[in-house]
Amino acid sequence: MAVSGIGASDMIAATVGGAIHGTSLLWALALGTLFKFVLTEGLARWQLATDKTILEGWSRHLPRWVLVIFFCYLVLWAVAVSGALISGCGLAVENITGGAVPFVWGALAHAVVAFVFIYTAHAGRFSAVMKPLIAIMFLSVVVCAALTFREPSAVFRGLLIPMIPSGGGLYVLSLIGGIGGSVTLLSYSYLLREDGHTHPANLGRVRIDLMIAYLFTAIFGLSIMTIASRVFHGAGIAITDREAVSRMAGQLAEITGPVGFYVYSLGFWAAVVASLMGVWQTVPHIFADCWSSLDRRTQKQNGFARAPRARAYSAALVFMATAAVPFAFMQRPLMFVVAFTILGSLFIPFLAATLLYLNNQVSWPSTISHNRPGANSILIFVLFLFLIVAAWEMASLF
Repeated sequence: MAVSGIGASDMIAATVGGAIHGTSLLWALALGTLFKFVLTEGLARWQLATDKTILEGWSRHLPRWVLVIFFCYLVLWAVAVSGALISGCGLAVENITGGAVPFVWGALAHAVVAFVFIYTAHAGRFSAVMKPLIAIMFLSVVVCAALTFREPSAVFRGLLIPMIPSGGGLYVLSLIGGIGGSVTLLSYSYLLREDGHTHPANLGRVRIDLMIAYLFTAIFGLSIMTIASRVFHGAGIAITDREAVSRMAGQLAEITGPVGFYVYSLGFWAAVVASLMGVWQTVPHIFADCWSSLDRRTQKQNGFARAPRARAYSAALVFMATAAVPFAFMQRPLMFVVAFTILGSLFIPFLAATLLYLNNQVSWPSTISHNRPGANSILIFVLFLFLIVAAWEMASLF
């Protein structure tokens, strides 16, 4: 879950948000983390109670057009996320090699290696490669944040006093959409099944697992945003597109010495590679589940018929890898990643609305309780926050 949800989107959304608005949007990042915990816990509770994924729930209890629209959105999102992630890989390699490996070749090489590895690797080998990447990603960011930390009062104000600066509405959506993943939240359903957590008695363990995961997510995102605030916003330096990563590393070197440059550069590379491989390994499961739920022939044979799902998984992986290639030649990779996080954020209110319905109105053959008032309040707040941000941004435009 950490591989697919934490990584490039968190780093880039928080970097851009911190560079432009300083620490004033830290509250949005913290709220986004809380939202993702509540949403993922709701997904897990639904699945443990019913032994069905959330997509199977949509298929059974919502009109068919809902799943059709989601499938179309999933295709668009998969293209965007794949392009954004290989763009991030290209930026990371170009920066860490000082331009010796150009952006285009770095992006294409990572796309090929990631596809071959995911297509051929088994779960144990995949996990063994991902764990050190996650450790490098997290520790490097926290170390850089500790080396550059200043003005704790500004950090507390940004966390505790919600405000949307002029033109900041889209960055609020970007932070909420980027931190901890968006559509990748659905991956947790398949990870639970792979690990054999299918009984309602596993709910307590799942909640502890998610609390730890999202605590680390929050620390990671807040660290990135405070670094960007010090390096760009505090110094009055405008963030640029292709130079954002190298400028961040260079400014850190001026503040902390050469160690800052290499620690951050290595951490950024680990984050985008882990995110790319995590997304390409888990999102095809969502495609396969959605396709089998839409295919009436497959439904008659049980939505998890092995052969059709295996073919759909492979087809989705090939599609995502192929769709990513043109984005290696994009000239504005950073802003494209921000656009992807905004697109991903649109999924959050949809998921909140469906969980409000399924986890309150659908009867469960289990002793697990439906949504409690606290969970319902947060899900409703998610919907209202998105409406408020949308209205604020529309008012700014006019």
